[in-house]
Amino acid sequence: DYLLLVRQQANKYAKTTVAPPPKEIKKVQLPSHFQWFNNNQNDTKQEEQALDVWKKGLVSPFKSYQKYMQLHKKAPNRKEIKSKEEGELLFNSDSEADINIPSSLSQHSILKLLSYHVEWLNEDKFEQQCLFIFSLLVYLDPVLTSQNVSILRDVSRKCIELRSMVENKAPLNIIISIIAEIFGQVDLK
Repeated sequence: DYLLLVRQQANKYAKTTVAPPPKEIKKVQLPSHFQWFNNNQNDTKQEEQALDVWKKGLVSPFKSYQKYMQLHKKAPNRKEIKSKEEGELLFNSDSEADINIPSSLSQHSILKLLSYHVEWLNEDKFEQQCLFIFSLLVYLDPVLTSQNVSILRDVSRKCIELRSMVENKAPLNIIISIIAEIFGQVDLK
């Protein structure tokens, strides 16, 4: 009874047909807030997925390396950086062995050096700077205050800014990814 009534009512309404899809899709330059309509977005999604896989693959080796290095760090003779000049001398020494210096630094000194690197990061020596920042992050305690997290965010923002100016983006991407994935600042990519 009910179905018969519904069919009779449906027959009273005008018949509608669905238009067939267009045979040719025109390429149109859309405004930025509609760019997700473009078919080229599939390529971007694949690149983003590959980047996400790469980032996730960085987390486990970094954490295990960080744990190993913190267990085997130098004697508890904690060195304090008292001035920016002292930090600059420490960073500008050209010895490869100096990347082990952060193991003898206090957490406060590591954070000071990271904040100085926000000013020091530039296009000329960024690869060496990224190596030094990496070694600082290895010895940085993951339990941080909001002020300390702010320093990490500043470092990440500076790396993001510098990334647009250099050709070799890998060292900067590593630092950005470590800060995002290890220290929980995933909104900075």
